[in-house]
Amino acid sequence: MNSGQHPLISVIIVSYNVKDFVCAGIESVKKYCTIPYEVIVIDNASVDGTEALIKSKYPDVTFIANKHNAGFSGANNQGFAIAKGEWLLMLNPDAELIDANITQAIDYLTKQDKPTLIGPKVENPDGSLQASAWKFQGVFAHLLEALFLNKLIDPLNYPLATYTSATEVDSISGACILMKKELVVKMGGLDENLFWMDDVDLCYRVKKEKGKSIYFPTWKVKHYVGESSKKNQSLVISNQIISKLKFYRKHRQYINFILSILVFQLHILLRILILLPLSIINTGLWRKCKAYLFTQKRFFQYLFLNKQSVA
Repeated sequence: MNSGQHPLISVIIVSYNVKDFVCAGIESVKKYCTIPYEVIVIDNASVDGTEALIKSKYPDVTFIANKHNAGFSGANNQGFAIAKGEWLLMLNPDAELIDANITQAIDYLTKQDKPTLIGPKVENPDGSLQASAWKFQGVFAHLLEALFLNKLIDPLNYPLATYTSATEVDSISGACILMKKELVVKMGGLDENLFWMDDVDLCYRVKKEKGKSIYFPTWKVKHYVGESSKKNQSLVISNQIISKLKFYRKHRQYINFILSILVFQLHILLRILILLPLSIINTGLWRKCKAYLFTQKRFFQYLFLNKQSVA
């Protein structure tokens, strides 16, 4: 935190075995955040020495060490609950600020008379543009992905490269979201039952409250994409699929829910049928095949046993 000053913005970082990335993220906040801030790190039971490193290197950082993996949503909610700032910045552990234009985004946010979420332009480590704003999904998008056609026909992405000023979109990436704390309190934080759809769900709920999600391209962030999630493909893939079904059920989109069950089953089976024989030739594919076999098991458990667990 800026010495002796009450924080105007609270930066929430959830970590899981990515200590070097967390340090880079903290350094970026120290370098580019020009208003009084605090950094809150919630660690989901890392075993890579994250706690010792952060506490020794950044004694001014508020560090919460969970004894179990509370998930991305649950850990962020812990951070939201103790945040002192008027504004909250939810920042992925593998994301970094790369300019000081967050102040422009805050200025924009203060002028809004509607509930508003703001997401920056997100860049890959090589400086190329990363997709970070999407239209709300539906069955057609899931079918294209199941049939491997989403690279040819993409109904979800916006033409972000053409946007030069603040633009309203359906949803923004949870890798970096700026918002007022009072809005987070009103929304009840992130839905801990929607791992991997929590950001979309937040944007959807804000829109239902007559609010909006804004893509703000003059403020930039670098994102390494999924450094924590690479460690467990089984949970990532299964949660990506099942959380979409949970989202449709939660928001009473029953046609999407029923049709998506069929599409996701096709999605899972096609990948198992393709990966299983290929994994005999390429053993590196066996891990992904196992992830889809695990997903099939969890898919059935969710549908027939109503198992809600995200782990």
